[in-house]
Amino acid sequence: MRLRKLLVLSLAATGCLYEREAVRADRPVDGPPPPPVAEAPPSSYDPQQAYQVDPPPPPAGAEVASEAVFYERLSPYGYWTFVAPYGRVWVPSVGYGWRPYYYGQWVLTDWGWTFVSDDPWGWAAYHYGRWNFGVGVGWYWVPGRVWGPAWVSWRYGAGYVTWCPLAPSGVVFGYRHPAWVAVSEQHFTRPIATVAVPAQRTYGVVMQAQPLTGPHATVGRGGSFGPPVAGVVRATGQQIRPIAAAQAVRPRPTVTTGANPSPGASMRSPRARVRPAPARVGQGWRAGPPAEPGGVAPRSSPGGSMGSAPRAAPPANAGSAPRSAPPSSGGGSRGGGAPHATSPRTQ
Repeated sequence: MRLRKLLVLSLAATGCLYEREAVRADRPVDGPPPPPVAEAPPSSYDPQQAYQVDPPPPPAGAEVASEAVFYERLSPYGYWTFVAPYGRVWVPSVGYGWRPYYYGQWVLTDWGWTFVSDDPWGWAAYHYGRWNFGVGVGWYWVPGRVWGPAWVSWRYGAGYVTWCPLAPSGVVFGYRHPAWVAVSEQHFTRPIATVAVPAQRTYGVVMQAQPLTGPHATVGRGGSFGPPVAGVVRATGQQIRPIAAAQAVRPRPTVTTGANPSPGASMRSPRARVRPAPARVGQGWRAGPPAEPGGVAPRSSPGGSMGSAPRAAPPANAGSAPRSAPPSSGGGSRGGGAPHATSPRTQ
């Protein structure tokens, strides 16, 4: 004890006093991990390859080797199903009262009068294959491989031009069937939906007109298909010159997701609608009689109330048949039975 006091006094005398420094135990802070090393893209990298780009649809006038070209491209605008005896058919997403070859207009091309559709899928369903109507399905398209300016049956005269879609072999549409469309000859080149004769009057117009025959009824590149050009020029007062079919029928872009777009999607025609549930057909249309040599039925069978105009769309669970639709899958087949059809692939 005495020794310790002596040591303190000696240190004090020299002015050297030492004090132990306090040490804090702070918690260590870890820094963020280093970022991953960016790998340089290969020299052959193409940003466009990161997106799936479908090849363009076949150009106007070109036949297709396989119907597979239609499946993915048309799926966003309807659905595919099986209908005997045709096999795989396509049902468009359209509204009540819709009919083929109505929403669009006729343009003169090097193939003759060519239908130019308002719908993005028109490049396929109006220029290949045939149309028919089935119970619980509605209008459906049977694919084909041969291109045509339009697959329709024409009638012409009394100041009017009328037409209806060509159905599969063995099936005809009676004159009262809403498949028939009529316009005044002077309005033939205008958008059809704005000038078409009302549905309740179409039957009388169709009866007055005469079926076109020969080159005017034959699909080919002769430029004669449809009503005589001279008559249309005289009625419309227009100078009409043909253009290339590829210039008139230009496929619109389609989506590649396979999902149905929303009703307001810009890729859809304003005529397209959300696909309604198949209607349960009650009392509907009767089949037409056998066709004339011109390929159409001379009149509809009695008892069919077929002259009224399409009405507004009913609820999806409606139990009655739409007036614009026949009840049998034959769409006006002979005798009301199943149509005796050949393969639609041969046109």
